[in-house]
Formats: sequence, structure tokens, C-alpha cells
Amino acid sequence: MASLDHLFEALLPADDESPRCSDFAQTIGLQPAGTAIRADRVMLVETSLPWPKPVFDHPTLREIKNVINASPTTRLLASVPDDERLHTTATEVLVFDRLADGTVRHHRYMASDPNELLDVATSLVDGDESACKPLCLYDDLLTAPVMLVCTQGSHDVCCGAEGARFAAAAAERFVDLPIYRVSHTGGHRFAPTAMTLPDGRMWANLDLDVLGEVLDGDFPRDHCRGWWGAETGFAQVAELAVRAEKGRAVDTQLRTVTVTLPEDSDPMTRCTIATSDDRWEAVISVSRQLPTISCRAPGGAPFKLANEYIVESLTRLES
Repeated sequence: MASLDHLFEALLPADDESPRCSDFAQTIGLQPAGTAIRADRVMLVETSLPWPKPVFDHPTLREIKNVINASPTTRLLASVPDDERLHTTATEVLVFDRLADGTVRHHRYMASDPNELLDVATSLVDGDESACKPLCLYDDLLTAPVMLVCTQGSHDVCCGAEGARFAAAAAERFVDLPIYRVSHTGGHRFAPTAMTLPDGRMWANLDLDVLGEVLDGDFPRDHCRGWWGAETGFAQVAELAVRAEKGRAVDTQLRTVTVTLPEDSDPMTRCTIATSDDRWEAVISVSRQLPTISCRAPGGAPFKLANEYIVESLTRLES
């Protein structure tokens, strides 16, 4: 069998080329569907720059990372501090929880020292928020959109450059949209990449026009990486298909996705998507595997393989 290097020889950069991963991904038309994070909670902790790689080695996050890791569906992200706290010891913690009914709870804490920060993290993971209740400044359902933009240049130059530029430009145009510059969210090959809440969707190859569509309630499907309530891969692709079929009402509905992996007699992956008012079956296959390169490395080496998917059929099931 020919080596993978040989099979992708026509796509990979030449040995004397060192392209950025996001430029390369757009050149080969890499599709983002199915690449979003899976989380029930996203936790932003103000963390002073510069950020190391990994960001969890930062002194602010070092003490709480193990606590957060005990909750596999909690995603901890560093966020750039607000200007008014750059020279203080106060640390803002923003938490976004996906609730059982499909809504998102938004709570805000202010920790004055590392011990209080640890109290907040421990209480959230343990499910007993009484210990950190005095530190909570805000707790309500999130109704207006917010956006998290990956800008961690120490992880990948594409997010550091494209993400930072996009965040600055978006702040100028969409002055009422809270924008948080955060650490690595995955998918730097799709920079600029961002997450919007409360819809819990992640976006790829963003520009201001595409963001305008998102904020207007449109659905630029080719830019959507997936929804945080579904597992990465087939489940997210299936949920995206239902979103495209049903429209924006899906974003406020409870959804579950069940994946049935292929068998010898049926090579397709079947996903059942249950929403608040109906059920669907999506039949999905891997359409191709493409290389994702190491950013600015000679020849893009080493590279990994990324799946692209195709929805063979989408059927609404009888009740």
C-alpha cells in the first residue's frame, strides 16, 4: 500500500514552502462541519498576557486546571482581562451553562485571590455553589448574543493574527456585541474561529459579513463547525443538517443525538436527532480525508488527517 505521504503528495506543500495552516485549509477547501468542541459548560477566567502553551501552565490557571479536568464536559478558557482590571488582583470568572431545556445560564464571579478562584472552580464542578455564592455578581439566563474569539498566538499564529484582527474589527462594527478574546478552542486551521452563545455554535473562516448573518439569525452553514451539545464528528454533522432543515427555532430547543456506528451489512453511520417536537434520522458517511498541516513548518510536516462528511439522507421520523 502506498504511504499516506505519497497519497497526499499532490495536496501537501512543497518541502521549501511553510504556509500557515489556515491558508492551506482554505486552499484545499477543507470543510469545518463536525469540528466544534463538546461541552455543557464554558468557563472563562481572566488571565493576564502573555499566555503560555499550554495556557493551563499560566500561574492563574495552574491551581484550578485539575479541578476543572474532573468535569469532562466543562471547557476552561483563558480570557483577556478587562482594561480596568489589568493592574488589580481581581479575577473575573464568566460561566456559561447549557441547561436541560436548551437555554443557557450566564453567571459572573469576581475572585480577589487564588483561594477564591479555587473556591469558585471547586463549587461549580461539585455542583454546590453555596461556597462561592458571595462571589457571584450576576446570575441569569443569557438572552442577548456574546462571542468568544480564539486569539492565542502562542498556540497557533493563525489565531494570534487572524483571530485578533477579526476580534478588533468586529468590536468596531458590532458595538453592542460582547466579545471575549480567549485561549485555544481547537480548529486553528479555520482561523478566525469563534463561538457564539446562547446558540452554542462554533464558526470557521469568519469575516464581518458572515458574523452579520449569524447575528441576524441566518445560518451560513458552510462556516458552522457544529453545536456544543453534540459530540464532535457525526453527531454534530447530523445536528447541523436538522438546523438547516428546520431553521433557527432549533437553536432554542432541547436536542439529543444518538449515533449508531456502521456494521458490515450497513456501512453508513446513522444518527437519530430528537428535538423538542420531532425526531429525525440522518444517514452520514465520511466523504474524504484531507491533511491538516503543521503551521509554518517546512512542507507542513508533520500533518494529521481530518474527516469531511456528507449527509446521504435526512428523514423526519413518524411519531
